Formats: sequence, structure tokens, C-alpha cells
Amino acid sequence: MTPPAAPSQESAEHFVLRRMSLRHARVLLALHDTGTLSAAAERLHVTQPAVSKTLAELEQGLGQTLFLRQGRHLLPTALGRRMLALARKLDADVQRAAGDVATLVRGASGEVRVGATNAALARLLPRAITAMKRENPGVTLSVRTHALRSLFAELHAGTLDLVVARAMPQDEPLGLARVALVPQPEVLTMSAHHPLAGTPDLGWEALSRQRWIWHLPGTRTRLRMDRFWQDMGLAPPADLIESGDAMLALSLMRDMPLVAVMAHDMAMVAARRGVVVILPHPVDLGFGPMGIWHLPDAQVEAVERFKHWLVEAANSPDGDE
Repeated sequence: MTPPAAPSQESAEHFVLRRMSLRHARVLLALHDTGTLSAAAERLHVTQPAVSKTLAELEQGLGQTLFLRQGRHLLPTALGRRMLALARKLDADVQRAAGDVATLVRGASGEVRVGATNAALARLLPRAITAMKRENPGVTLSVRTHALRSLFAELHAGTLDLVVARAMPQDEPLGLARVALVPQPEVLTMSAHHPLAGTPDLGWEALSRQRWIWHLPGTRTRLRMDRFWQDMGLAPPADLIESGDAMLALSLMRDMPLVAVMAHDMAMVAARRGVVVILPHPVDLGFGPMGIWHLPDAQVEAVERFKHWLVEAANSPDGDE
């Protein structure tokens, strides 16, 4: 592709502010996702010349090439990658606005989209959701649970409003604001009906010979757990059930004698229900406190209210049900 003639900096800024449209954004995204003009045209249900024309409008308006050919595929330039980030944000904002309009049309009064990891599911989110629905029944609350990195990516893209999670310092993402909540340490639990549940002075070596719920390979908790056992000079348990699903873990601990490391709130809820007993063995995996992560931009009223209820839930006593 022939590089376009470079306009002034003011002209490029004017193009982004005044002329760039959702059509431009979606062509950029389709080109990046598919890698070719023809595949992008097929995805967008338009002709290939229409895609070429839209790309040319962008490159002429900005004065720089946005994609380079590598074999049969198109790869974004540095400016192309920046424009793709803008396109994702624009597309997400429009989709959010469309969802808000649909929510209002059907009689609801807003939507809050929350991403969460397991540590937030036992106490913080249920309490905050209950309080929010009590205050405003018309608000729709959407909760998604994925790996933390995926949740942060969705937050950056604008498809989530908040992420409630713990992050180690090296995992803290750039460009996000955080409201710190309470510490959420790990604790060691054992099925309440486990034959060793009442054994005093139970050592780690004896525990290593039991059957464990273990986190999935490659996850940050699994890496920390493996290192925890290495630091004690012991081989990790060999009799394992690997899962990242907290509900499955609790169901299994109800049905068979198992040992598992859990976040504090989840362990407390399971202990109150008679599913597990909490062992006195310290387990420090180095996770930071629970936090609410969000974009630094001003949030809509419903999102601000849900943040308020999360803080209230975090500060309420464990026994305050």
C-alpha cells in the first residue's frame, strides 16, 4: 500500500475528533481480527472495495499507514495499534449505550457489569448485590467470572464496569483506578468429615499424603502453591483433583475427604455450613488485599452505587448476615 501524504498534526487530530465514525472503527477491528481485506469484508457483510475505501479514508485523514502487508496478512503499525485501541473503546461504548437504552426501554433503571474472581464470590458480591437490589430493584447486575488477566482486558475494553479481585503487585494493570478493600488471606481447609479433621498437631508431611483440590496448571495460585511447598522443602501432594471452580471444589469436599487452600471468606462460609473445618496452618501466598478496579473515567450512577455497597460489604463484620 502506498503511504498517504502526511497532513498536519492539527488535521489528524481534527479527523479523529470530527470525522472518525463507528464504521471506521469496525473496519479497523475486522481487519485486525481477520488479517485480510476480503475476510474483513465478509465479516462486515460489505464489499471488499468498501473496506478498502474506508481504510483509505482513515490513512489519508491521519497521514500514515495503519497496516503493513506480511505475506497474505495485514499487520498493524504502531499508529494502527493505537487506533485499534481507540476503535475497541468506541465500539464498546456504543454497545454499552445500546444495552443501556434496551435496559431502559424494558423498564429497568441501568446495568452494572462486574467481573470477579473466586475470592469475591462468597461474601462481598452476594452482600453488595443484595443491598443494591434492595435499594434499586430496576438495576440489572451482570457478573462474569474468568481468569484475572481476561477480566482486566475486558475492563480496559469497556465491556466491564468493575473488577473485584486480588492482584499481586506485579500483576497490577496500568491505566486502571483501584479502591482497596479488606485483606483476603488464604486459609487451609479440610472436609469436615475427613478422618484427620480432629487430629491435633497435624503436620505438613502428613497433609501432603492426603487428597487435595489443587488449582489448575499455569494459574497464579498454582504457581504460588507449588512455590509454597518448595519453600518448606516438601514435595507437593501427588493425589490431586485440579479445578479452578470454587463451587465444584465445595461440592467435592462435601462428598469426599479432601484438603484445599481457600480464600478466607469462602472458607468461613463453608465452615459455617459444616462443609469444611479450618486448620491452624498458616498459608501465605502473597496476594494483595481485595480491590475494586475500574477505569479512571467518571462512572455512571449505578456503578458508583455498587462500588459503595462493595465497600460497605467489605467493612461489615463476618457474622453480620
